[in-house]
Amino acid sequence: ATLYKNWTDTMHTAKLNKNAKEVNLPIFKPSKLDESLNKMSNFSPTQLKHLYHLGSFKKNQYRELFALPSSLIREDTIGKLISQINNSKGSKRIIVTGEPGVGKSTLLAQLHAYAIDSNYLVLNIPYPELFLNGRNDFFLDETTQLYVQPMYLKKLLSKILKGNDEKVLSSLKLQKDHKFSFTTLGGTKNVELKKGESTVLDLLKSNVNANIRGLQFKTLIEELFAQKEVPILFTVDNFSRVLTRSFTDYRDTENRLILTLKFQITDIIMSIVSGKIKFTNPKSSFVGAISGSDRTNKTLPVGLNKIEEDVYIKKYHYDPSYANLLKQGKVEEFELSKMSKEDVKRLLDFYTDCDIIPTKELQNKTLDQLTAEKFFISGNGNPRELLKSITLAYR
Repeated sequence: ATLYKNWTDTMHTAKLNKNAKEVNLPIFKPSKLDESLNKMSNFSPTQLKHLYHLGSFKKNQYRELFALPSSLIREDTIGKLISQINNSKGSKRIIVTGEPGVGKSTLLAQLHAYAIDSNYLVLNIPYPELFLNGRNDFFLDETTQLYVQPMYLKKLLSKILKGNDEKVLSSLKLQKDHKFSFTTLGGTKNVELKKGESTVLDLLKSNVNANIRGLQFKTLIEELFAQKEVPILFTVDNFSRVLTRSFTDYRDTENRLILTLKFQITDIIMSIVSGKIKFTNPKSSFVGAISGSDRTNKTLPVGLNKIEEDVYIKKYHYDPSYANLLKQGKVEEFELSKMSKEDVKRLLDFYTDCDIIPTKELQNKTLDQLTAEKFFISGNGNPRELLKSITLAYR
């Protein structure tokens, strides 16, 4: 029954987990993080609502196996990342790195839950490929000389609106007057937002013409990062898609591929990364995560000052524009480690309760023996490979 979707998209959206066995787990409470560390946890209904709207749960995470999204809250991952963000003396701009399947997207989801419970305002871009793949409408803004994508921005603004608490959004008064136009069959209406009276919630709910939606998004970013009351968490998953391919799949009027930095969304992301758009609230931060599905090149290692720059290699292998922006922002690396044997044991105990481990795996083996076996098969603690070894080993 996958006539219109491929198998991955079907698993992601078809609610195949409706018959999965439900296991009682404690709720992840970021306000009492010490109580959740190194334990399997469920997200609260409020967290789940926001995380779904933000796009925190990615494809290929095998979530269809479980009744509810659940996570192992590891001290070595979310505990250290929160500590690095809160204690950073630098820019609070962090790139999460690690091998494919090690849990980078899961870590971002846990960070989103932490931010929501801590009254942050969260902006998340889970798939940069969606605005770089050449499938959205776009036009050149003559004022900024950047390409704007009205339909993609409409969806992104909707995600920001639904993914955050309306009380937080309505608490932020606008710092400038703004005026937009909206055309209907009855004529053109002016949307006027007043400084000190209108709120960020009013800005997000404003209907505007498609040709000025880029201005609406730019205004939102300026208002959010200029205010001091609420910290901002801006995250980009699959951030390596931006760094490793200098061109989009779009073409200009002369049929030439357009640089990614010529698009408004990419320009705003990199302005935040480089520090051109500054954090007024000291708790605000940017966190990006690379993806194992993207190719690698030398841009990120140079930007993190891990290797020396080679100016003679082609842009395909190294883009100095992005590396320089990373250096300007003093971006820090957070390298995600694989699980320990104890972590694998906790997961296997949970998987046993969920009845997803085949019976033949459990026969004549203690939990410690199964842990040692799966730790080795999973490449010394890779979460995705661990799940593959359980679910794909038998027919």
